[in-house]
Amino acid sequence: MDAISVDTTSVDRPRADQLEYWCERISSFHCTANSRVLRPDDFQGRATCQRTRSYQLVTWGVSTPQWVQRTKRHIHTVPDERYRFVVTTRGTLALRHADNQRMLTAGTGALFTMNTPFDLGVGSRHKGMILTMPRREIDQRLGRGALLNTEMDLTRGLGRLIHTSLVTLKTERHTLTATQFDRASQHLTDLVCLLALGDTQPPTSHAREIELQIRQHIRGNARDPRLNTESIAQALGWSQRQIQTLLRQAGTTPSELIRQERLHYAQQQLENPTNVHKTITQIAYESGFNSAHTFTKAFRQHFGHTPKDHRDH
Repeated sequence: MDAISVDTTSVDRPRADQLEYWCERISSFHCTANSRVLRPDDFQGRATCQRTRSYQLVTWGVSTPQWVQRTKRHIHTVPDERYRFVVTTRGTLALRHADNQRMLTAGTGALFTMNTPFDLGVGSRHKGMILTMPRREIDQRLGRGALLNTEMDLTRGLGRLIHTSLVTLKTERHTLTATQFDRASQHLTDLVCLLALGDTQPPTSHAREIELQIRQHIRGNARDPRLNTESIAQALGWSQRQIQTLLRQAGTTPSELIRQERLHYAQQQLENPTNVHKTITQIAYESGFNSAHTFTKAFRQHFGHTPKDHRDH
């Protein structure tokens, strides 16, 4: 089984060479940025980076304040379009990003991107986590650049579930495979977006576009008997609940759309003279139904007559 890459860095002797090494390692975990330790004579720090090709989780703790800055020059030289979800578990973290500033205290988090200039500063005795996620996973759920730097409460409800899951990813880093880590991180990404939205529906400006994506996906995969709400959600990067809510607003459901597409395909097959040798059962299975009985019942409800009557007519 594939393993997660785990890299731990610690500094317990505040010599100049170790402090320089610490700052270089922190940059290597993320991307090029200016980094400076304040009150270096008292500095101690420890950071762990666990990563796969798709996701990364960095956890850290420092004894004295540290400041990190990413400028336009850094972005131009080493672009990084991935998103970060930063969480404070102890102390405070100041984040100035896209002309907004947030002070994250213990039990809060915020979503941001390193492809926009930012300043990040942590206070004394600070502990925190940063989950790195592919850009497409966020853009598909929130729309490009939406809801960034919004402070999120991680002490109750969905936020608490996110926080607990992040801690579990850290503590189980030596037992999880890369596939398990990626799947858990993908699920966490979905939860973070749900929390950022503050509701179950996508932003209004993207609702129609996402609805069309759902309909197109169903139309192209309706004959697959495994097609359901869960597989649609996994393919398109939205949660099942979000898809159900959006389609409910459009006056339908995933199951209804799947059934309609399968019935329309079956209707075409029944009317095609080259399929005269095929049985009703064959056409039912080829259309994505799991039995001839289910197919016949759905066909009668939709068209008002049976598949056999439709073919004979």
